[in-house]
Amino acid sequence: MVDDQLRGGSGSGRRPEGRTGRLSRRALLERAAVLGAGAGALGGLLEIPDAAAQPAKVKTVNPGVITVAINGDMPMTSVKDGKLIGTDGEMIAAIAAKLGLGVKPSLMEWSATIESVKTGRTDIMLGNMGWTPTRAQVMCITDAIYYAGTFVTMKKDMTFTQSVGIEDMKGHTIGTVTGFTIVPEMKRVPGTTEVKLYDTSDGCIRDVTAGRLDFAILDAPTVDYLILQNPGWGLKQIPIRPNPDFPQITSKQHTVMGMNMDNHDLFDAVNRGVKWLWGSKKNAESLAKYGVKNPDYLVPPAKNPRIGVDRDEKGNIIGPCAHTPKDYSSSFR
Repeated sequence: MVDDQLRGGSGSGRRPEGRTGRLSRRALLERAAVLGAGAGALGGLLEIPDAAAQPAKVKTVNPGVITVAINGDMPMTSVKDGKLIGTDGEMIAAIAAKLGLGVKPSLMEWSATIESVKTGRTDIMLGNMGWTPTRAQVMCITDAIYYAGTFVTMKKDMTFTQSVGIEDMKGHTIGTVTGFTIVPEMKRVPGTTEVKLYDTSDGCIRDVTAGRLDFAILDAPTVDYLILQNPGWGLKQIPIRPNPDFPQITSKQHTVMGMNMDNHDLFDAVNRGVKWLWGSKKNAESLAKYGVKNPDYLVPPAKNPRIGVDRDEKGNIIGPCAHTPKDYSSSFR
């Protein structure tokens, strides 16, 4: 069995929803005014690289394109008019274009994304993917593309207005998506009446809206986007107060991209592209385009949890992915 922290973004036994889960995702995206496509159609959609860019000499699953594992949760990832969109989607598409490569989305449940990269079915996973020490043991992980905090989603009539503490969850049901890194910690929150796991964010959100779930801890940008698009749902997000005993739930994360441990060349090229995102402010531009405008997303946490795990004090790569990086700076002038 795959470790919970390896399965996905921000889970234990999956509750199979099969076709129903995929349809509910599409219904949610339609309500959010995003024109997407089904899993079968997505496999054939390619973004065409900039004709002026020289193709980087890197190996990819499908020659000439970077195959990207996504779960289609906006505002991070989706497909519209044949293009990978969303905050994270447009960032990797911009990097790929600089490398002279196209982008091929591969839609799947979030809990399947890491396995697809580890087994070589896709090149990259992304979508508000949080860095964890466990993931750093099985994947090459880029530098951060932005930094996301954690929030609790609840109905507007809940009394919390400024912040929510771990102790405030006592006597309440809490939920998230199978595969999110916070699941092991959520199971340790004292006094909760139930920890519910869902295959999709929309399933979790529906239960909050219907009053079947008190608190949802999900990808904050996704919920911000959905609340903006659907004010009638009557939901709000409240930040979680820091608690050193629950670092995954209550701390800002390094949002990253993960790649196969054996493909150092692709990792070096994309990671150089991440540096370009910051230098050109393309990451800030992509975030703002989808309503994620809080400048806090571009401010790192006070303590870097990666030091001593997959980065040293100078930012050099250490750990299982340690290697001598190749220089792809010429692609990002």
